[in-house]
Amino acid sequence: MDDINQLFPLPEKSYVKVFDKLKLKYLKRGKTLKHPGETDRVSRYLCEGFIGSYKFNGSNHALFMIFKQTDIVFDERSFRSGIPSDTLLKCITDVVFYEFTRDSERELLSANPDFVTVAHKISLRINECNSNVFELSKKKLDPGYKEFVKMFPGLEPEITNEDLGAFFGISRRTVERFKHDLKNFDL
Repeated sequence: MDDINQLFPLPEKSYVKVFDKLKLKYLKRGKTLKHPGETDRVSRYLCEGFIGSYKFNGSNHALFMIFKQTDIVFDERSFRSGIPSDTLLKCITDVVFYEFTRDSERELLSANPDFVTVAHKISLRINECNSNVFELSKKKLDPGYKEFVKMFPGLEPEITNEDLGAFFGISRRTVERFKHDLKNFDL
């Protein structure tokens, strides 16, 4: 409530309909939330941990987007259209999130006009967050790494070199060399 009220304040009683539809989930690192070829039918409000969105790049799925605490996580194309996509959503770390179905969202929006405004504000925040993460991923590893650590505090020791390389568009070996050089430089 506190997070959403920063976007658009609503009376506490308005949230009762939302709380009735939310499911609290705890998942371990590596757990897949949405497999390729499936339709994403839920959005997730991330309370703790990190989730990755992986796009198929011709031979395998590569990390494309990272979600952190207070982000709304879903395969937007699949969620909105109801059509399966090749996107994979996977827990990079242990996570805690609230799950909200697409049907519950539609029902809530049609019954309560205030939530249409909230949904619009959330959509703008999602776009801004995604844009910031995308801009970071386009930077080179050397200047981008410090920003990465700031943007995703606590993720660095958890993320694999393969995922970090995919995020920055470089090889796992380049990430390993960078980390090795960084470690030697810090000594």
